[in-house]
Amino acid sequence: MEYSLQPASLEVLAVVLTWVTTATELQMWAGPKVTFPPRLEQTWLEIGASKKNTFALLDGNQAVCGFGQLLLREPGCVHLARIIVAPAERGKGLGRLLCTELMRAGTELHHPSMFTLNVYKNNAAARGLYASLGFAILSEDREKNMVKMGYRCNPPNGSPPATAR
Repeated sequence: MEYSLQPASLEVLAVVLTWVTTATELQMWAGPKVTFPPRLEQTWLEIGASKKNTFALLDGNQAVCGFGQLLLREPGCVHLARIIVAPAERGKGLGRLLCTELMRAGTELHHPSMFTLNVYKNNAAARGLYASLGFAILSEDREKNMVKMGYRCNPPNGSPPATAR
């Protein structure tokens, strides 16, 4: 099946919010500052979403399969945030595809020298995926149980990791 990365909308976020059903799941995905239970417009604002920084992975039928954001936090650095794949689609390689497509879009839009992301230390599946893409641990926040990971573009402003479709 073919997939495409497209700017997200409130309608896309409405689908994504059905994937996170508990306060813990919401925090794991969106961070501690997002209100539970989520309310669509409020959550859009709380995550700082816009059509320029928020993306959906769509399948060939235009069904939402994944979601993620590209945030500019430091010069030359694009931060991947709020990465999630539809529960029914997990284990099929879409997390890898979503990450590489986000990195490709981030490279085209911002020409970074580095990508970063945060992941909870106990999220072994996500940590394994990010490590397999070339992300390395930059720092740990033991109090928040969070790991900051980074991917240095080589050469700087170069291509993200390749992916198979």
